[in-house]
Amino acid sequence: MKKNRYQLEFKLFFRSSSSWIGIFVLLITGFAGLYFGKTFIARQEAVIEKAAILQKKNTLKNIEHFGDDIGLLFFHNKFTLANAPDNWAAFANGQRDINPYLISVTMLGLEGQLYDTDINNPVSLLLGNMDLSFVFIFLFPLVITAFTYNLLSEQKESGIWSLLRAQTNQSFQVIWQKFLVRVAVIFSVALLLLLAAMFYLALPQDVTFLSVTVLILLYLSFWFAVSFFFISLGKSSNFNASALIAVWVLLCIVIPASFNLFLTRKYPVPEALQNVINQREGYHEKWDMAKDVTMKPFFKHYPQLKKYPFPEKKTFSWYWYYAMQQMGDDQAFASRLAIEKKLASRQDFTDIFAFFLPTIQTQLGLNKMAGSDLATHLEFQQAVRKYHEQIRLHFYPAIFLNRDVNDTDIKDYKLEKYNRQQIPHVWINMLSVSLLTMVMIGATALNLKRFNS
Repeated sequence: MKKNRYQLEFKLFFRSSSSWIGIFVLLITGFAGLYFGKTFIARQEAVIEKAAILQKKNTLKNIEHFGDDIGLLFFHNKFTLANAPDNWAAFANGQRDINPYLISVTMLGLEGQLYDTDINNPVSLLLGNMDLSFVFIFLFPLVITAFTYNLLSEQKESGIWSLLRAQTNQSFQVIWQKFLVRVAVIFSVALLLLLAAMFYLALPQDVTFLSVTVLILLYLSFWFAVSFFFISLGKSSNFNASALIAVWVLLCIVIPASFNLFLTRKYPVPEALQNVINQREGYHEKWDMAKDVTMKPFFKHYPQLKKYPFPEKKTFSWYWYYAMQQMGDDQAFASRLAIEKKLASRQDFTDIFAFFLPTIQTQLGLNKMAGSDLATHLEFQQAVRKYHEQIRLHFYPAIFLNRDVNDTDIKDYKLEKYNRQQIPHVWINMLSVSLLTMVMIGATALNLKRFNS
């Protein structure tokens, strides 16, 4: 009997043209999100491949033009490290459109080069990129609202509800069955899009895929819980629709935007400009000072380089020049640490505040799993620092001894790719969304208890 009732509810649901429109919108936007997300990452991968070719070509040109002066060669030559996108980055583009994913550095001071990025249209950055995570986080809740807002109110406004309550004491079971049908349909569409993403984006069937799937289903469950809460209030269709849209605007637009402004005010980063100033002053002021002012701190920083003879009598030497560059970075060290501390404070505050906001929590979780979040970018910056240090220490001896360029292995250096060492977890994100969903379910149960009493 119950099976027949569910079959009837499915027939009634699919008989409505609005139901098909909602499903069609989710599928079309979902497939569009897959396409645009993959296209965006494909452009970045193409840039990385082109940069690899250009680095080798530019190195050979630099050797041709500056090969007689090894110090001048390394003044011009660039070494590139790329933040190679994971397949999941096409699922959730995250901050890959605003943070540089390709950093080319010379052996000069790093702080003046680390934050270089492409010039982008600010309007394009404001609009952002469409990907599948956008569809799940922003569009699915709207369709859930459209499917569920009038499940009870429509029955009451048409007069069916009073007749139903007169015939049975389990009248709310009918609403529950209608609700479960919509849950099944939305979950089926979500799983279909995830399955399409697995094949289209070549996503591995691993713990990451399982984690993302569970997080998305929990997020959709939260919005169903919110919808059922307003249904349980027994208000009109207009009230339910207005309230649910207001909640969506609040959770998806107003609070995230306000929170971003609050973070900017609470944790400003004036040290970013000061960092660049410190680095430049630390280098430029050394031109007018005695060489010992530069060389003593330099040898303290790199005691292993003392064994290479320093030409004190020369007015200019590359030995002294590269030491000045290092002093610029050393003088900017305090402001650099201040920037990292501010960014870490922002991230910590966001993690705490977002615990009570399922929209932000889900977005953070998806970006984290895709490697397109702020934490991954900061790890990439640290990788660039290590790479730059490795390049310096490798070629310093050849420069300081004024060796022939052909005696070095500079031609063997190619573009390097940074890949995450550890796969993150999203159990905290899942816990947050689960707890908020349970709170809504508890509030709904209290409403139903009063409704039936």
